[in-house]
Amino acid sequence: MLTFYIYASYVFHFFANIFLNIRVLKKKEHPVRFKEKLGLYEVKNNNPTVWFHASSLGEIKSVVPLISYFSKNKNYKILITTVTLSSSEYCHQIFKHTENITHQFAPLDTPMIVKKFLDHWKPQISIFVESEIWPNLILQTKKISKLILLNARLSNKSFSRWKLVKKVAQKLLNQFNSITVQSKEVKSFIEFFGIKNVNFLGNLKFISPDNISNNNSFVFKKAAENSWVAMSIHKGEETFIIETVKKIKKEQIESQCIWIPRHLNKIKELTDIIKANNLTYQLKSKEALPLASKDFYIVDSFGDAGEVFKKINLVFLGGSIIPHGGQNPLEPAREGCYLFHGPNIYNFTEIFEFLTKNNVSKLVTSETLLSQELISNFKNIKNNDKLKAIMKEYSQKILLDHINYLNSFIK
Repeated sequence: MLTFYIYASYVFHFFANIFLNIRVLKKKEHPVRFKEKLGLYEVKNNNPTVWFHASSLGEIKSVVPLISYFSKNKNYKILITTVTLSSSEYCHQIFKHTENITHQFAPLDTPMIVKKFLDHWKPQISIFVESEIWPNLILQTKKISKLILLNARLSNKSFSRWKLVKKVAQKLLNQFNSITVQSKEVKSFIEFFGIKNVNFLGNLKFISPDNISNNNSFVFKKAAENSWVAMSIHKGEETFIIETVKKIKKEQIESQCIWIPRHLNKIKELTDIIKANNLTYQLKSKEALPLASKDFYIVDSFGDAGEVFKKINLVFLGGSIIPHGGQNPLEPAREGCYLFHGPNIYNFTEIFEFLTKNNVSKLVTSETLLSQELISNFKNIKNNDKLKAIMKEYSQKILLDHINYLNSFIK
């Protein structure tokens, strides 16, 4: 199976440029920087390099405090690679004033492109985040660098698939010098394949954003007394939010939904859906503060969610109505918000168990139930200061444990 993948990636290499150009036309790739995915770089590198590789926005957010800490050592360069446009924009916003941090798009997983990447950057330490299991990248990186899998994630569904190709899983996972995992369940999954160097130091997604400063000047002020947040809503869940808003309006309650979208390049699709349902909206980029007369206030910018959560304490988390497995609930939880979610939260089971134990999350399975819960809680729920303190203390412990762990490799 692994041999077949490697041969197939050789073939794909000859179509990689066409593949990326098609994605550029669909606005799924950067119109200029897509060349980085082909191993073509404008940035030179002559420094010892520590490389953090994460795929998406959520994954890079989980290691930003670690990157910020290690960037204080000017003896080496920090290289960050990600795959998505949103993660690239986030890295630029967070690290634009940090001289020894460079962001690049991750190389496509073909043997030739990976070799170009490694020949150029020559990382001494390579840290892959969560579920970044790319065979060519892993096998070639191990030849020149210490290799760590950090905060590894493996769902029940993925574990079942990996068991079908057990020898492949063993070979790839054995390339890592050390592995840390998100939960004890994931630890048992990885140890099933005979891997010995597996550690559970706590889930990095718990790390508090208080450790990060993004110099954000946005100050949010809600316009409607009965405001709530719809966060990380996936395709297919928009109707769920729209119908919830309509049900609240039928009760003659003045309310506003603050919508924090997952991808800024999907804003037009979102506004078209809102208009098609005869509802009104405004964009943060057009008018900084919400107007009470609008049904939706769309936060079409990065890095502003935390400011919203400080002022609005009722949050619905998407990715949980459709079978996606949920979204990370920790950012609003750190601000003491009360959370609602659908039934599909299997990617964050341990985190939701922690929140449920502290009585700050609740399952809703329909628009009717969500609207009823929101209406009954508009005036009763206040931000939970006790939860904020618990979250901060726990997150600081996890951060310190991971710093000490990585210090044993980064010397």
